[in-house]
Amino acid sequence: MKRFGKLLSIVLAATALISTLAACSGPGTAASSAAASTPASTADGAKKEITVGVSLLTREHVFYNNIETALNSKAKELGVKLVVQDANQDASKQLSQVQDFITQKVDAIILCPTNSAGSKSMVELAEKANIPVLTMDVPSDGNTVCHVSTDNYKGGELAAEYLVNNVLANKKGNAAVITYSEIEGCVNREKGFTEWIAKNAPDVKVVDVQNYSGDQAKAADVMQNMLQKHADLDAVFCVGDPAAMGALSSIKSANKQVKIIGFDGNPEGIAEIKKDGSLWVADVAQDPAKIGETALQSAVDTINGKTVEKLIAISPYIIDQSNAK
Repeated sequence: MKRFGKLLSIVLAATALISTLAACSGPGTAASSAAASTPASTADGAKKEITVGVSLLTREHVFYNNIETALNSKAKELGVKLVVQDANQDASKQLSQVQDFITQKVDAIILCPTNSAGSKSMVELAEKANIPVLTMDVPSDGNTVCHVSTDNYKGGELAAEYLVNNVLANKKGNAAVITYSEIEGCVNREKGFTEWIAKNAPDVKVVDVQNYSGDQAKAADVMQNMLQKHADLDAVFCVGDPAAMGALSSIKSANKQVKIIGFDGNPEGIAEIKKDGSLWVADVAQDPAKIGETALQSAVDTINGKTVEKLIAISPYIIDQSNAK
């Protein structure tokens, strides 16, 4: 009997132990699973705020003002924090801005380089910090993730074609170019213009090409010099609207009838084109809003691990009196 009672005690104790273990392991395992899944769920659900640093070439040009407006609008749509700085056409200032972006640990940098050939060091600094760099309007000689720009070469071709077919009588005459040698995109506009004429208009001569370095007052001086050198000049292609504005003032002062084709599509250019008898006959228009929006979307896609195109070209178009608004 004592043996039976002892055996019964052992069985009851074992049963209690099993029940206790079962009670611990069941809820304990469930609680442990919940604890493990909760952080994962939070990690999946939580979205880290994306910060993008932007260094603009300048805020003194309406084209870049329009890009900045588009960037801010797109940033609100995407929920992106933008840090926008004005390099004021100063390479040293832009380098300092890039260094600040790196210190701030932004997720991506968008540059409008002050000089195509001088921005490689900035790109390399960002690369060392694992920050992708994209460029807008002005390309870099560094290895950027993406470049978003007007198809500048095509724009130069459009200007040349318009000049030959709509401005010069019998597709003959003398033309000049006011270029911007420090900016690759502007050089491509110049090339598109001169090379199209060389291939398609043998009776049109490009008699002069001079640099205005992005300075409207200098463009006026350049145009004055061209008028003195070439009394029979029929037209001038200006690779930017500031150059065209400077050229226009000198042509009017000299009481000449040299026709102007600009490049940008800025409001002041369009206003001149709309005037009856204007010497400014046409403009190659860009789409700065689309450039800004596309660049920021590409930056966000890059941050999120998506592949973006190395070069995204935005098509330009001609504005003249027939469609100027």
